[in-house]
Amino acid sequence: MPDFTEMQRDALGELFNLGVGQAANSLSLMVRDEVELSAPVVELVRPEAVAATLLGSEFKELSMVTIDFSGPFDAMAILLFPERNALAIVSHMLDPGMSPEEMSEFEQEAMCEIGNVILNACMSSLANEFGVEFHGGLPEHHFSDTDSLPLFGETDDQVVLLLQIRLNMRQERVQGHLLFLLSVSSLNALLECVDGYLARLGLS
Repeated sequence: MPDFTEMQRDALGELFNLGVGQAANSLSLMVRDEVELSAPVVELVRPEAVAATLLGSEFKELSMVTIDFSGPFDAMAILLFPERNALAIVSHMLDPGMSPEEMSEFEQEAMCEIGNVILNACMSSLANEFGVEFHGGLPEHHFSDTDSLPLFGETDDQVVLLLQIRLNMRQERVQGHLLFLLSVSSLNALLECVDGYLARLGLS
């Protein structure tokens, strides 16, 4: 499996951090509270190792949003939160007088909004810095758990770019993950974009 050089990993961390910063500002308006998103930690893992990676955290029941992106490289972008934490975030977007049943009914729509903001901000940051265009589909929401993640096929031609982030609001501290499911050829195309970006900065 291809891997990053230290310089490529640092560059991707910085680029995604730009997107995360933009997303935090937008989320603050949506949840009517100041939101801080930590700088992402970037890893490259096999699809079959994703569940094992998540098991070490607070994940079991998952609330996840996916968007398919196409461009110089194609990727399925995924935002994962523990289900209980997703509900805690969503509660800030809704009428505090709502019952738990009503809140659950609106959870999928609200999570799609949150995923749309975070995932598009990350991809927009890459597009701006690489000087390219991406086309994104509509966000889709899924419920799952770490024993049956439905999106990761058993194939040697896929890798996962995994970003760990922390979302902090005044009353909530939530750990989430951003995942980008790529083919090996798309990963190589991403690394070519990163190398071009570093060359323009005189860092290659």
